[in-house]
Amino acid sequence: MADVVLEDVNKEYSNGFKAVTDLNLRINEGEFLVMVGPSGCGKSTTLRMIAGLEDITSGTLKIGNRVVNTLAPKDRDIAMVFQNYALYPHMNVFDNIAFSLKLAQRPRAEIKERVLDAARILELESQLNKRPAQLSGGQRQRVAMGRAIVRRPRVFLLDEPLSNLDAKLRVQMRAEITELQREVGVTTFYVTHDQVEAMTMADRVAVISEGILQQVDIPMKLFNEPDNIFVAAFIGSPSMNLMEAVVRRKDSGLWMELGSQTLAVPESVPNRRPALERYLGSTVAVGLRPKDFEDAAIASDHPLDQRLRVNISLIEALGYEAIAYFEVDAKPVISREALELTEEHLTGEEQSSTRVHARFHPTTSVRPNDTIEVAVSMENAHFFDLQTGRAIRD
Repeated sequence: MADVVLEDVNKEYSNGFKAVTDLNLRINEGEFLVMVGPSGCGKSTTLRMIAGLEDITSGTLKIGNRVVNTLAPKDRDIAMVFQNYALYPHMNVFDNIAFSLKLAQRPRAEIKERVLDAARILELESQLNKRPAQLSGGQRQRVAMGRAIVRRPRVFLLDEPLSNLDAKLRVQMRAEITELQREVGVTTFYVTHDQVEAMTMADRVAVISEGILQQVDIPMKLFNEPDNIFVAAFIGSPSMNLMEAVVRRKDSGLWMELGSQTLAVPESVPNRRPALERYLGSTVAVGLRPKDFEDAAIASDHPLDQRLRVNISLIEALGYEAIAYFEVDAKPVISREALELTEEHLTGEEQSSTRVHARFHPTTSVRPNDTIEVAVSMENAHFFDLQTGRAIRD
């Protein structure tokens, strides 16, 4: 095993496009680190630079204690699993898994031992004589993993390996790859655009946007303490509700003015985020997770000054919860990246209300077109500077 260190790494193409900018990232020895971000954000470019499939424009890349900037891929002691598996259709499973060992001219007994060991771990023992066309998508994915395992590399690199699988199989393979990595213990760098994969699989998650690293942390720290608006909006499913609010003082406490309604801020919030006091009279971005809303008829003991009166436009009953949709007459906050992704759907008119999605208890009796009170857990609210996009904390 080895750690992987990227120091001030940049990737700029001949046409001037900067795919990765000043990337500083350490993947610890034995760690499962997932890099996540939207399409075209630089995550696959980063993986390809580690693999040696892309040249580094500037900066330093180390695997273990070696600088590997100029080393060929075969000399970096890494194994890569591709999005399309890249299996040889004319070879059976045994030969696909054994291919790199045969190229390295390892002894026949050693090859057999390693392949059978990998097949046991991946539950492929009964498939060794089959060709890829005879396998399911999940089995082909396991074969690709087996080919990486038998090499016993210092680093695994996985480039969106689950994107070609159906939803049910993706969930299964997420668990299998995570368990496999724990068992083998190899340093692993995994890239995906799916934040659910990132949150469920990783020891740590690196969020990247437009080639710039936004935040690196354990999954729940990213969820509970996003550093900026992009991370707040990207991490979490359903995503965080972000809207503009004016910070007001009333009596001895702080309030958030959201359009025509107000929400009291519990005293504990400015105690944890003293910088919020500096925004009195200013507009900030307020972020609330869907879980931070509830039908007030169910949460009857919730403070009256932390409620919104809304008209329900849609209810999705999922059995274990109900997703409620309603409008709040406060201007939505949309990150620049999200705006670019949705610009084809915008009319050019500035939106004056925010469509909120909330997670209600499944026993709620609300229906579309009902006007109700919604309890809001302001204790869990997030606040961001609209100019910098940074979280308002200390």
